[in-house]
Amino acid sequence: MYGSTTTNTKLQGGIVAGYYAGSAVGSAAASYCMDRISRRWSLLFGSVVSVVGAVLQACAVSPAMMIVGRAFSGFSTGMVYPVAPVYLSEISPPENRAFLVGLKGVWNTFGFFLAGWIGYAGAFASGDIQWRIPLATQAPPAAVLAVLTFFLPYSPRWLIMRERYEEAESTMRYLHAHRSQDFISQEFNEMQAQVQLEAQHKTKSNLLRLFSKQYIRRTLLGTWIVQMCKLSGSNIIQNYQNVMYANLGYEGNTALLITAIYGFMALVGQIFSIFTVADHWPRRRTVITGWLTLAGCLIVLTVLSALYGEDGNPNKAGQRAGIAFIFLFALSYSVFFNSAVWVIVAEIFPLELRAVGVGWSTFSQYLTAIWLSYGASYAFEVITWKF
Repeated sequence: MYGSTTTNTKLQGGIVAGYYAGSAVGSAAASYCMDRISRRWSLLFGSVVSVVGAVLQACAVSPAMMIVGRAFSGFSTGMVYPVAPVYLSEISPPENRAFLVGLKGVWNTFGFFLAGWIGYAGAFASGDIQWRIPLATQAPPAAVLAVLTFFLPYSPRWLIMRERYEEAESTMRYLHAHRSQDFISQEFNEMQAQVQLEAQHKTKSNLLRLFSKQYIRRTLLGTWIVQMCKLSGSNIIQNYQNVMYANLGYEGNTALLITAIYGFMALVGQIFSIFTVADHWPRRRTVITGWLTLAGCLIVLTVLSALYGEDGNPNKAGQRAGIAFIFLFALSYSVFFNSAVWVIVAEIFPLELRAVGVGWSTFSQYLTAIWLSYGASYAFEVITWKF
């Protein structure tokens, strides 16, 4: 892409960091839009921006245009990522909440899985089409989501916040058609009473309330959980895995094939999670087990990279073992983190602060991703596997 400039460390870091800068802005906007224009139309807005970002990237004629396109795509992700778990948690019954949010994770990893294979297929083309077509494939799924939002119901809670009570009760009957009318009426009355109570006690903006003495511990917990996910190395591996594979002796089409298999492992882990972990394991046990597992994978990977990652190292078994632990990392992250973290973040905030709380947590995560992804390009160049 763009000739020899693709080896420019600063440019590589800028393209990756530009995406996360857009994500940070998008997640901040999501906190406002979720309550102002509804969860539903926030999803539509994010989807439309995603299509624009895909077009800019696929038609890019310069690095600057590519970075702008990446920023648009990042904004879309930042907008949709916090909205989806909030929306799902508000339309789903508590006993199935983790499962439904887990399905969101399945589709996320399925998209990542497809992206890996599309990138691998693109490697067999020639010229600019190698990267233009793979980047253009971002647009159709976003366009489909944009269309489907017109068929989604509003969140009953959001409707009650807007005093659209009849529509809220009708939506609850639609969402809980398998339950009795008494159950639906009780749920509606409790939700209405809760929203009215929150409105009576609201004395400042929801964003400021996150940092009040009453809620600061929850805010710090939500921020800490998502920060630990970002600092676990997941995004570094995702964005720079081609560099890691090169350190282990795999480059070119082979590295792209390994990347595609990495996406497959993430998908397998997510499917395993929703049937065996979500709604079956306590949230706390899930994330603690995940952190210990990821730490073990990274320790072993670092040792293998140190022993067998040098240029010309003949020990293929050691290099393959390094790849295996990268795959195990992807599998473990999907099993323990990809959905559970967002269920926890959505659940720890009270209902009236859920939208802004999840938005803030996501915003803080992307701020970390900006400096982490930009610095990683230099770190891999200077200290290689030690990073």
